[in-house]
Amino acid sequence: MFDGMMKILKMTCKDIYPLISESQDHPLPFCDRTRLKMHLAICGLCEIYNKQLDIICKMAQSLGKEDAKVREDTSMKPEVKEKIKKWIAEKN
Repeated sequence: MFDGMMKILKMTCKDIYPLISESQDHPLPFCDRTRLKMHLAICGLCEIYNKQLDIICKMAQSLGKEDAKVREDTSMKPEVKEKIKKWIAEKN
């Protein structure tokens, strides 16, 4: 039984990379989360990769917030919007 558990929990770095990426996007299922935590506890390279990816994700989120503010400040005149709508309708 113990050997079976070890085979399930043992994962290579190649197996872990997708889990690290997925964990940035959404919560992982319990088994995957456990595998990831165990691997990161013993593998310094994957731990570094995890931290680097976390930094990149946080930077991308902050850049997205700045872009959203710029889009809010930029508006189009209603008559221009109407012209565009008419042009699209004519093309369809």
